Amino acid sequence: MRRLTLVSAACATVLLMSGCASTDSDTAEAATPTPDNCAPVTSTDLATEDGWLGLIDQAPDTVSLVIDDGRGRTVEHRPDQEQILASAIKVVHLAAYAQAVADGSIDPNEQVSLSDWERWYVPGTDGNAHPNALNRLGIANTGTNATDPNATVRIDDMVSAMIQESDNSVPDYLRYRLGDRAIIDAAATGGWENFEVPSLVADILSIFDPALADGNRWETAQKWAFDPQFRTQVEASVQLPTFEDQAARVQSTFRGASAQQLNGMYRAFTDGTYANASDTILRQLEWQPAGDSVLGLGFKGGSLPGVLTQGFELRRNDGTVATAVWLTDGLPADRFEQAMAGAGAQQQLIVEAMLSPEVLDRIACVV
Repeated sequence: MRRLTLVSAACATVLLMSGCASTDSDTAEAATPTPDNCAPVTSTDLATEDGWLGLIDQAPDTVSLVIDDGRGRTVEHRPDQEQILASAIKVVHLAAYAQAVADGSIDPNEQVSLSDWERWYVPGTDGNAHPNALNRLGIANTGTNATDPNATVRIDDMVSAMIQESDNSVPDYLRYRLGDRAIIDAAATGGWENFEVPSLVADILSIFDPALADGNRWETAQKWAFDPQFRTQVEASVQLPTFEDQAARVQSTFRGASAQQLNGMYRAFTDGTYANASDTILRQLEWQPAGDSVLGLGFKGGSLPGVLTQGFELRRNDGTVATAVWLTDGLPADRFEQAMAGAGAQQQLIVEAMLSPEVLDRIACVV
């Protein structure tokens, strides 16, 4: 079997933090920065926070962001501009799953056969997200697929793989299981109207064969899942495109959304909009430890050739909530490689901006 391999894995970066800086509520207010008190940003080094500020200044059309500190300060840059979301879109599938758990239509402890999970898996296209998830869950595997396809896994653990490792097969499994209306309704609950449900399977396949982007993508995904002959034909015919071709296909055929739309989802996750479903959403998103001054820190990001996306919610002990979404796309190969390597610096900058008025001001100076 020929392996499909992307130049860039379609998976999320992982937030690595030793702790969160604290900010007292009585110091949260700060004057809006003006050109007179803004220092120029000239760095292009994406391994540093200044380099990410420089990207906004030097390539403004590649960035869309919203950072709301939950204390009356919001910084925005092209907030309504549609950009590719990559795996950041998976929080919509998470919300649909959580609503199904809340209404009793899914038991989070339900056992799902690994064959039913992996029929939606496109090996070699996810930066090892799926085998890494299998390893974390203690499931024996060959380095790509489970060793025993008849073994089972809790559906809640499958969803954790979608969030933690950014497994690409789970969203299409959930779409097949729940139906489009459940996912559309979950998005609408968070204020995202007219949501178009993606197929990550078909999207990834279309990077290798643009013809697969034509027609009904969900039908293509289901053929991959249930038609072994189709799968064999696709695997035998694919050729690895250049990074430039991959990035162009992502930009031209993948669905986009705005930072404002995605930020609205994170705000809704934390303000009671999703009612009992919020418990499941936040439990899945807030799987990483937060600092002493923080009740919970939730994150979901993503990447595709030329694209890097970040979404956060941060719940403080005082009851206030900060949210942030930073979308970057249209990056050439060299800058994209730097962006992926420097994603940790960007994430740290975002979290600091949610907590610190001074850091939020630094971003406000360049937007």
